Amino acid sequence: MATSQIENKISKDKNILLVLQNDQDTISELQSLINTFCGKVVNSFSDDLVERNDIRLYVCGDIQKLTEKKTPLYIIKELSVHYENHTNENARIITLGEVPIIVSNAGVYFRNLFADDDYFSKIKSEHVFQELTESNKQSKALRKGIYLTKITKEESKEGNAILHYRLLRCSSNLTGPTDNFRATDHKIINLLNDLVRYVFEQETELNHVLVQIYENKRKTIDTEKEVKSKIKAHSDKTKDMPKDGLIAFCTFYDNLTSEHLKRSTTDRYDLCYKQTSALTRLHFKLKSSVSDDTLEKEFSVTLYPNSVFIIPLSTNRLYTHKIRPSTLGVDQIPTRMGYVVRCSNAEALYMNDQVYIKENIGLIKLEEMTPELQQNLKDSYYEENVSEKLIEYGKIHFSMNSGDYEKPIY
Repeated sequence: MATSQIENKISKDKNILLVLQNDQDTISELQSLINTFCGKVVNSFSDDLVERNDIRLYVCGDIQKLTEKKTPLYIIKELSVHYENHTNENARIITLGEVPIIVSNAGVYFRNLFADDDYFSKIKSEHVFQELTESNKQSKALRKGIYLTKITKEESKEGNAILHYRLLRCSSNLTGPTDNFRATDHKIINLLNDLVRYVFEQETELNHVLVQIYENKRKTIDTEKEVKSKIKAHSDKTKDMPKDGLIAFCTFYDNLTSEHLKRSTTDRYDLCYKQTSALTRLHFKLKSSVSDDTLEKEFSVTLYPNSVFIIPLSTNRLYTHKIRPSTLGVDQIPTRMGYVVRCSNAEALYMNDQVYIKENIGLIKLEEMTPELQQNLKDSYYEENVSEKLIEYGKIHFSMNSGDYEKPIY
């Protein structure tokens, strides 16, 4: 797929919300959707909607008023009535959490996209998670993680295995190699790539994952206090990403069935202990170097179970983001899995016990990192954290992640 040299933007005309309801009957949850919907809102079905095959049509209200019988559409269950006997064979019943909304003009949120399965358990069972450090620190982080991408295999003329895959080198360094997409990963990636065609202007491919389990440490006889796993403010490192790339923050939790966690009375997607949310938030803050008054200075996204928040690289460039765990004690909060899907344009190849980067029509050996190379890269990382400028990394033929030098897990 050809990549653009222009940053992607949220599209506001590829999704249509058809509201079959009088204004005076509008409930607060519907009004909130109308205000934040990622697309256009209309009140009647037109021939133009029938003829277009490049849009996704969401419908809510009194479905009896819908006379169109063939056009593919998505009926929002919580905001609709009389949909049970609708005869459109191309209609699909979905939940409100599967409808895209815009948050702070910075990203698109699907608040309950993956409700059909226990993704936490399936992902954890399909991969062996590795120890993790940050940058060049020697100490291990509380969280465990693994890099994932699609890996294909061929044989050389000599009968040796050749593996084709992608790298995405950032500041999260793991103790093992990249793993292949498994069944659950393919399911997630395929769904996301289908959705982003309708919520962003440029078509791009989400193809690489950093998945981490945020394990918290309870207070014990040997430890003075409990410790919650978190990440400080940063921008994701984009040296292996195309300009039109995206970052999709998927969230899954374990232990959601704990008896002390209850649904919020004010937010259908939040889980609380008493009146306090047990869920993690992703907090965005505008960089101090940005002087655009039209941008929100800061905002937070509550990371609901089975949700995905998707941002273009412009948001990553203008804002830093950090993880804010719940203020509740460790015993009251569920374990979170952050499944971050990104776009990699760094194609790699493994053969004869060596990793190569595909560059133009040749292969470049992944070289060892020297102290000078490391310092130069860390300087660029720092610049990307504090500046809104587009960082030009140039040709990077090494990695700070020791796992990138190992044979991928096919």
